[in-house]
Amino acid sequence: MPEPQPQPQPQPQSPPQATRAKPVRVRRTVHFGAGPEWSLSQVGATLAATGGVAVFLASLFLSTGGFDAIWWALVLLPLVTMTWAGSAAPLAYWGLLLFGWFILTPAGSFSWWSLPAAAGCVVGHAATALSASAPPAGSFAAPTARRWVRHTAIAFAAAVPVAVLAGLLAGRSLGLVPAAYVIGLGGVAVGLWMVRTSPPVGRP
Repeated sequence: MPEPQPQPQPQPQSPPQATRAKPVRVRRTVHFGAGPEWSLSQVGATLAATGGVAVFLASLFLSTGGFDAIWWALVLLPLVTMTWAGSAAPLAYWGLLLFGWFILTPAGSFSWWSLPAAAGCVVGHAATALSASAPPAGSFAAPTARRWVRHTAIAFAAAVPVAVLAGLLAGRSLGLVPAAYVIGLGGVAVGLWMVRTSPPVGRP
């Protein structure tokens, strides 16, 4: 009779190695009264929007030589309307600011202060749109912030050749005033469509 074969003994399993726990990142939030919690990213976006309004108003002040002090109160609007970032409120007060530029500056004049004013407008709108893309307590990842900065820089770069062209045509009677209004309003409409509150799409 064949001899019974010895059964293989099960090898003792080594105890699993202890995995090092990753530190959990604590998100700090702030409260303003009885309202919701706000992340530091959201507070930073609101401060950027406020800075954009301040730059715009300062440029308007320098291009006109001064205006009524009540206009400076508009610098507080991003702080007051931060809970309405995704609504039409930011578009309404930026429409008011742009209307103020047209009524306070001399008709037919051109000022190079319009360039920093355009920068303030673009940064203020982009910061508000970025704030609307996340909940009050949400944060923005570094790639998201870089993507928004890139889109904002491209939007401002479009203002440079327009300002140069306006500077070259300033003071010349070309009979293009009605056409300039139509082109300008068309440009504003296209610009608002391009920088609408939808966040820039990231590349895969």
